[in-house]
Amino acid sequence: MHRTLLLAGLGLLLSGCGGMNRAVTVLPNTLDDLGRQTEPLRGPRQPGDEALAVRP
Repeated sequence: MHRTLLLAGLGLLLSGCGGMNRAVTVLPNTLDDLGRQTEPLRGPRQPGDEALAVRP
């Protein structure tokens, strides 16, 4: 019971202070940048790679 209340309070604190908002926006940008930086290290493209690529 105490653990549940503690976790709920921690979640409310993070969602109210902007720390969670920052984490939600920074992580996807970091992963996109990591994908761009490691692209030269990958092997040659294969048929079907375009179908798997996620591009807006």
